[in-house]
Amino acid sequence: TGRPYFGMNKIVEGANSKLSYIEVTNAQHFDTFIGLPAVLPGYDSRYVPLHVYLMRALDAMYAHLKTGAALPASQVLRTVPRGGTPGAAPAITAANVPPIAAVPAAADAISFSGSTVTVPD
Repeated sequence: TGRPYFGMNKIVEGANSKLSYIEVTNAQHFDTFIGLPAVLPGYDSRYVPLHVYLMRALDAMYAHLKTGAALPASQVLRTVPRGGTPGAAPAITAANVPPIAAVPAAADAISFSGSTVTVPD
């Protein structure tokens, strides 16, 4: 539902929109399952926690409201699954959950034109 919301916001608010849309690869909303490899083997080796990006986005919004810092541009965040054996994945490192870029690389930038949202593969 994020893509249609982003597109509709851009249609309604146009150039005045301050909305940033960020898609995180290899993540899902059930972070608790990542820590339960015995219950759901494979979640630990295939997914990264999404909650870390919630906290980073909230930090960015706080900085924006408090100091006027620019919000990050819309982007695809390319995380790296931990891999390893399902149920015994290696620990998560910073390499698995890269930061939100203030200005993403062109290959990661999500754009909007006319009525079309373009999300790079």
